[in-house]
Amino acid sequence: MSDIEFGPFTISLNRRALLRDGETLPLGSRAIDILSFLASHPGELKTNAEIVKHVWPDTFVEEANLRVHISALRKALDDTQRESAIIANVPGRGYAFIAQLTPQTGRSAASKASAARPRGASIFGRDDSIGQISAQLLRSRLLTIVGPGGIGKSTVARAVVGGDAMPEAVWVDLSDVMQPTLVPTAIASALGILSRSDDIIRDIADHLGAQGVMLVLDSCEQSVDGVASAVEAIMDLSPSAHILATSREPLRAEGERVHRLPPLELPVAPAGAAEALTSPAVQLFVERADACLGTYELTDRDVPFVVAICAQLDGIALAIELAAGRLEAISVQELAASLSDCFRLLTRGRRTALPRHQTLRATLDWSYDALTDDDRKALQELSVLRGWFAADAAARILSADFPENDLASLVAKSLVGADKQPSGTRYRLLDTTRIYAAEKLAQSSDMDLTMARLAQYVEARLAQAEQELYARPERDGSDDYAALVTNLRAALDWSFREQGDHLLGVRLTVAALPLFFRLSLLDECLVAVSRAIGFLDARPGLDERSRMKLYAALGWPQMRATDAPEHGIRAWSTTLKIAEQIGDVDHQLRAIWALWVDAINRAEPDAGMGFAERFRARAPGSGDPTDAIIGRRMRGATLHWQGRHHEACDELRQMLDEYSALRGGQHSIRFQFDQRVTARIILARALWVLGDQDDALREMRETVDYATEIGHGLSLSNALAEAACPIALLAGRNDLAAQYISQLREHTKALSLDVWHTYADGFEAELDLLDGDPQKCLSKLGPAMRTLSSAGFTLFETYFRSVAARAMLRLSRRPEALGEIDTAIGHCARTGEKWCLPELHRVRAGIILSGQDDQAAGRAARELDTALNIACETRAMAWQRRIERDLSALSLSGSGPDHATRAGTPLP
Repeated sequence: MSDIEFGPFTISLNRRALLRDGETLPLGSRAIDILSFLASHPGELKTNAEIVKHVWPDTFVEEANLRVHISALRKALDDTQRESAIIANVPGRGYAFIAQLTPQTGRSAASKASAARPRGASIFGRDDSIGQISAQLLRSRLLTIVGPGGIGKSTVARAVVGGDAMPEAVWVDLSDVMQPTLVPTAIASALGILSRSDDIIRDIADHLGAQGVMLVLDSCEQSVDGVASAVEAIMDLSPSAHILATSREPLRAEGERVHRLPPLELPVAPAGAAEALTSPAVQLFVERADACLGTYELTDRDVPFVVAICAQLDGIALAIELAAGRLEAISVQELAASLSDCFRLLTRGRRTALPRHQTLRATLDWSYDALTDDDRKALQELSVLRGWFAADAAARILSADFPENDLASLVAKSLVGADKQPSGTRYRLLDTTRIYAAEKLAQSSDMDLTMARLAQYVEARLAQAEQELYARPERDGSDDYAALVTNLRAALDWSFREQGDHLLGVRLTVAALPLFFRLSLLDECLVAVSRAIGFLDARPGLDERSRMKLYAALGWPQMRATDAPEHGIRAWSTTLKIAEQIGDVDHQLRAIWALWVDAINRAEPDAGMGFAERFRARAPGSGDPTDAIIGRRMRGATLHWQGRHHEACDELRQMLDEYSALRGGQHSIRFQFDQRVTARIILARALWVLGDQDDALREMRETVDYATEIGHGLSLSNALAEAACPIALLAGRNDLAAQYISQLREHTKALSLDVWHTYADGFEAELDLLDGDPQKCLSKLGPAMRTLSSAGFTLFETYFRSVAARAMLRLSRRPEALGEIDTAIGHCARTGEKWCLPELHRVRAGIILSGQDDQAAGRAARELDTALNIACETRAMAWQRRIERDLSALSLSGSGPDHATRAGTPLP
C-alpha cells in the first residue's frame, strides 16, 4: 500500500504509523486507523457511524470515544486552531479530511479541487449548480453566474473550474476595478501579459488562443459595462476562448448564457436536528457557529430558531455566516429574535417585495446597528482600505486613540477577517461589508478626513518603499507592492475630485512614480502625471520640486514609444530647467542623461559627447560616487559611436571595475537600465570592431545571460538589440542571430517596447539578404527604418542604409543604392558618427564597381583606400580585414559585376 503524504506528514499504511518530517509521532493505532480512513477519502464527509464501523467493525463504541481519538489526532497534527486545516468537523454529522495531499503521480481530482478553492472551505448545497454550470460551459463559450452579493458565486465558480473535465483556468479578480478602461489591463496582468499595447484586447485573445486556458472574471459588477465590451471583443478575436464570469447582474454580452444561483435550500418543518441538517443553509450555519464558538452542535431545541434565522436571511450564504458570527455575544434564540425585529422595522412587513441585495442590506443594517458608536465609526473608516491590509495601515486610517482595540473588536464580531501569515496577520473587510460601510461613511461628515488619511498613508508607505523599489531586483517582491495600487487609485481619484485635496494628490503621484515604473503601469502613470502637471502648471511656483519630478516621469515612457518623441525631449528639457533653478543635482543628472540618450539614439555622437561631459562635470555634486562612474560609462559609449574604439574599451573597463567596487542598485530606476549591462553592450561591440571577435561573442553571451538572470526587462531588450543581434550578424553567425532576433521580438512584444521590437525587423531584413532574398529584405527594412526615424531612433540608420544599398545593388537598382550609401556617409560627416564609416565606404566601392564605365575599377579602388585609411585611423581591424579582402579581390581579378557583388557583401 502507498503512503499518504500531506504537508510535513506521512501516513505509513503498512506500519500503521504517522510521521512528521520522517520522525514517528506517538499515536494510538485506533487514531491512525481513523486518520487513514479519512485521508483515503479526501474532501468527503464521513459520518460518525461510518468511521466507527470502519475502525471498530465488531464493537459497540460510544461517539464520545471517537471524539477523544479525533482530539488526539488534532494535537498530533498541530491542528488545534479554531479553523481546522486538516480535519474538519460538521457537528452532528461527521468529519472530513481537508488538507491538500501531496500527489504521487499526476494531478488527482482531489488535488485539483483543493487548488481550485480555499483550503478548508466547505461547499453546501451547490452540487446541482456546479454540475449544470459545468455542462453548460461545454456547450457555450461565455457563461455568467448571477446572484446577489454574498450568495456564493465565487465559491461555485472555483468549484466548477476545479472539475476534472475543465481546462486550466486563470482567475481575474475585478472587485477593485472601478474604471471600465482598466478592465483589459487587469485581465492582461492576470494572464502575465505585461504590455501597454495599443491593442491589449488582441494580446489577450492571442494569449487565450495559444494557451487554451479558461478565463474566470470574478466580481464583474463593479465595472459591468467595461467587462461586457471587453468580453465581446475577446470572443470576436478568439474563437476558442471560454469565459466564466460572476456578477450581481448579467453582462448582457452577445452569446452570454446566464446561470442564476439560487439561495441555499431551506428545511421544510423539520422534525429534529437530523432532518434539519439535510438543509444546506442549516449545514452552513452550524459549521460557522462551530468555528465561531470552538464547538457547537445543533440540538432539537435550537432547530426552530436556526431554521427561522436561515429563512429570514433568504438562504444568502454571507448573511448566514454573519449571523452565526454573532453567537459569541448572544444565544441562538436572541439572534433569531433580533433578526426578526430588524426585518420588520426595515421592510414594514413587505420583505418579499425588496430585491435580494436589500435583504443582504437588512442583514448588514442589523449587524451595523448592533455595534457601539466607536465600532461603527471604525468600520466606516476601514471601508476605504481595499483588499488585504496590515495592522499598521488600520492604525493610520482609524481616528480613535487606541485603533488596535477597534480593529480587534471588529475582528471578534466577524466584520473584519483576519488571516495569520508567517510575515504577520493581515486583515480584510468582506466586499459587501466594505461597500455597505463605505456608503455609511459617504453619508457622514468624515468622508474627506478619512480619505485624506488614506492618501497620506499611501504616500508614506510609498516613501518608505522607495529605497526597496530602487534596490531590489525587478522580479523580487513585486506582489508586495502591487497590493498598494488599488488603494493608490482610490486615493488619487479622491484627491483630484473638484472638492479634493489636489496638492496632496500631486505629492501622492510623485511618491507613486517608482511604483508605477516598477510595475510597468506606464499608461496609468502617464494619466496621473499629466493630471498633476496640469494642476501645477496652472499655479507657477506652488511646488516646483514636484513639478520637476513629474516632468521627469513624463519623459520616461515617451522614450520607449515610436510616436511623438519630441514630447519626451520637451519634458526632459523642462526637468533640467527646473532642476537648475532649484539646485537639484540629482534631477539635473537624470535630465542630462536623458538628453544624452536622445542624442545617441539619433546617431549624433558629437552632440552626445557634449551631454556626457556635462554629466561628468555635474556628477561630483550629487553626493553619490556612482554618478561619476555612470558619467564614465556615458563617455565610453559615445567614444565607440565616434569610432574611438580603443579609448571606449579602456573607459568602459575602468568604469566596470569602479562600479563593481561600489554598492549600487537604484540606478536601474534613476537611469532606466542596469549599468553593468549597458557598459558591457558597448564593450562587446567595440571588441568586435577592434577584431577581437571571440572576446566580443563571449562578452555578448555573458551580458545577455546576466540581464536575463537579474530579470530587468529593459536591460535585456537593450542587450539583445544593441549587442546580441548585430554582433551575431557581423560575426557571420546567422544561426545565432536568428535565435537572438526571435528572442528580441518575443520579449519586446510582451513588454510593448515598440522601438526595440522594430529593431528586430531591421536585423531580420539583413538575415533575408544573407539568405539571398534582397526583395524580402527591402520589404521589411523600409517600413522599419521609417518607423524608427519618425520616433527619433536612428542609432542604426547608417548601418541599415548600408544593408538597403546592398539589397538594391543585388536588384540592379544602382542609383538608389548609391543614394542610400551617400545619405549614410553624409550623416556621419554632420554628426561625428564613425563606428561603421569604413564599412559604408567599402559598400560604396562595391556600388561604384558595378558601373559600366572604364573608370569604375579605379574609382572603386580609391573608395576602398579611403575606407582603409579610416579603418586604420580608428584601429577598426574587423572593417580593415573586409576592406583588404576586397582590395585583394579587385587587384587579382580586374573589374566586373562579380567583383561588385563581393565588394558589396560583408565578409565574416
